[in-house]
Amino acid sequence: MSITVQTIIDRLIAPVGLLEQTVDTLKSGSPDKPVRKVAVVMTATYAIIKQAVDTGADLIIAHEPTYYNHLDETNWLEGDPVYEKKRELIESSGIAIFRLHDYIHEYEPDGILSGMLHALGWEAYADPDNQLLLTLPPDEAGTVGDLAAYLKRRLGMDSLLLAGDPDMAVSRIGFLPGAPGGRLQMDVLRTGGIDLLIAGETNEWETNEYVRDAVDMGFAKALLVTGHQKSEEAGMATVAEMLRAQLPELLVDVIAGPPAVQRI
Repeated sequence: MSITVQTIIDRLIAPVGLLEQTVDTLKSGSPDKPVRKVAVVMTATYAIIKQAVDTGADLIIAHEPTYYNHLDETNWLEGDPVYEKKRELIESSGIAIFRLHDYIHEYEPDGILSGMLHALGWEAYADPDNQLLLTLPPDEAGTVGDLAAYLKRRLGMDSLLLAGDPDMAVSRIGFLPGAPGGRLQMDVLRTGGIDLLIAGETNEWETNEYVRDAVDMGFAKALLVTGHQKSEEAGMATVAEMLRAQLPELLVDVIAGPPAVQRI
């Protein structure tokens, strides 16, 4: 059987079924395009597209937008040199790009969350009824600082943002990859027994300030912010593993890139 872009899209959406509204669409290329090699990425950046093309990929599966906004709207970018150069690379290479954002979060369990828990070695610590909540065993519990060092080591990071006391003891964690919004982040922090929230991205005037006030009032709360990319990137390995299992003749690469910003 010939594998096409549509073959792969069908496999990716099958665990959920068709969503009525979604940003998960084919951003470039034809659904009938034959595919021998796939690149699974967090974001189809200019550098990653070039790398995927150079290594022979026919299809990129990306979690985040290609054109800098959630809906990948491009009318406002027409004539912009950055947009035009990226579009030209995509069109001249003929590579197909499919966004997989909504569907993977609808997998049971959430594909990004389960992939991140696997990358951190924390699957066994997740509450079976709510995998956002983790209880560390005594031999792995430590301080906020200990967990920050562990996250940096496991996720290949050089720094995180901290609100709270790095010496505070932690046994119960709320883990929220990505940017689900301040209200959900604070709701998780309010859950009984949660000491530390590990978040991908926050609005600094929301969750950060809630934690600041909690600490100033004497509550044992802390927040670690990894950055959006590092909070979800390893979760995309879920996609690679699924495709390798279902389509063993397909070549599947996972391409990771450096974060767009660094702390200096």
